[in-house]
Amino acid sequence: MFIFYVMFTSVSPGFSECLFNFAEYKFALTATIPDKNTKKEKAVSGNAGVRLSFRDADARAYVTLAKTELGKIRETKGLSQKADLFNEIRYGAGFFLFQKTLPISVKIGQNSYSKSVSKIRNPAPGTTANPLAKTFAFSTGMGASLPTLTSSQQPLSMAISIRNEEIPFPVQISLDGFLTENKEKFSSLSARYGLSRCVFIQAALSLGEFFIENNATVLKKNYADFKGDFFYSALGELSFFSPIFKINFYSGIQQSPYKSDSWWFRFDGRTSFQAFLLNISYFAIPSSKDSPKAAPLISASSSICRTVEQASVNPQVLFLFDDKNASSLRIGFSALENWKVTATNIPVQLNTMKIRSGIEYENRFFSAQFNWTHANILLSGEPPTKSSRPEEFQTFSVSSSYVGKIAKHSFSGSYSYYPPLPGNGMIKEIYSANLKIAVTGLNLTASTGIDLTYKEHERNTGEFTASISYSRKQKYLRTAIKVSLAMPF
Repeated sequence: MFIFYVMFTSVSPGFSECLFNFAEYKFALTATIPDKNTKKEKAVSGNAGVRLSFRDADARAYVTLAKTELGKIRETKGLSQKADLFNEIRYGAGFFLFQKTLPISVKIGQNSYSKSVSKIRNPAPGTTANPLAKTFAFSTGMGASLPTLTSSQQPLSMAISIRNEEIPFPVQISLDGFLTENKEKFSSLSARYGLSRCVFIQAALSLGEFFIENNATVLKKNYADFKGDFFYSALGELSFFSPIFKINFYSGIQQSPYKSDSWWFRFDGRTSFQAFLLNISYFAIPSSKDSPKAAPLISASSSICRTVEQASVNPQVLFLFDDKNASSLRIGFSALENWKVTATNIPVQLNTMKIRSGIEYENRFFSAQFNWTHANILLSGEPPTKSSRPEEFQTFSVSSSYVGKIAKHSFSGSYSYYPPLPGNGMIKEIYSANLKIAVTGLNLTASTGIDLTYKEHERNTGEFTASISYSRKQKYLRTAIKVSLAMPF
């Protein structure tokens, strides 16, 4: 397989340095030529876009050609039919008003949303349980983002955000809201009050109305089918931040298509004292007992939240060394217990555990990390089918990177062991390794890498990659060109 990738970026002064910042256009193309031994045909994919940045406005437009066989492109006749192949068009414009008094931003287009919107759409926490977690985020509001070259297709929407950052007032207030072409609505009010220079408290209240439909066939089999309609969502958030103690508390209410509404809450906390750091988290849906067993909660994204309860703990020890390279050593352990309902015709609640530990050393130029994971440990519950039984496994992984004056090296490797399931004596093992080297000089960056995966003592995937990039920044012009080659073997 051969992959060809090119990206151009340019910036020009435009009309006036006072009103016009820059113009930017991007182009990316990927051509795929499969190996002769495969039955797949040659294909091409790509995207292109343009962005105009003004002092108080930002306009963007992007188009994407999904991976399409060359034969289909040749068979397509007429400009209008060929244009239909570009099935993902994203555009947007942002306007930024009264920046020196009461900042207001208006974004219209295929916007993406995060922060409080993500919590409403998917209340359940993730199961990553990173033993070396470094960040503890405070994120409220809607997090509206204009489309980018690689962003996914989103409904057309208009988002408005108002801040009082420039007004001398002890409480920082933010007001956000959006309306989509599908008539989904969201609004959020957040307030932040600084108790001292490094201590603050933040609260937010969000309300939304989203269209929820039945996307799971298992609901019908459990007599929990419902008709799609608009349902209300509400979310309250409270955060406290200080150098030694941090808290995030969320609580949400979701209007349910069943008799009683659903509500959930989540608590995240972090405390630190000298070299010791402790993260804890707890999530629960207390109303699950009043909902159908197959659907503890149906979120605003129309997906079933099957996690009924989850708790995790993550102690860490951080050592900072007084040397010229700002070296540090981090050691961590995490344990996550999860109670989840199976997606089977006869729903059953399973209690599983995931344990991880890791150690990481890093400085300004070099980093190395080792992780051990033991996941899907079944503590209680009897899976109704073989496919619903969590697949227990252990993984040992190592990674490192080095950044020199000219070259950058990175390596990662892992070994996963899957013990035999009851009634099955088969043992599964997976080996994976990835090596990359990049050399930079004279505005050029050349990189090469190899990726190998062995499954059950047979090579599952293998790929060699190489690329060369050219980038140059001038006063009013920025250019970036990248050509990549991928050779699976």
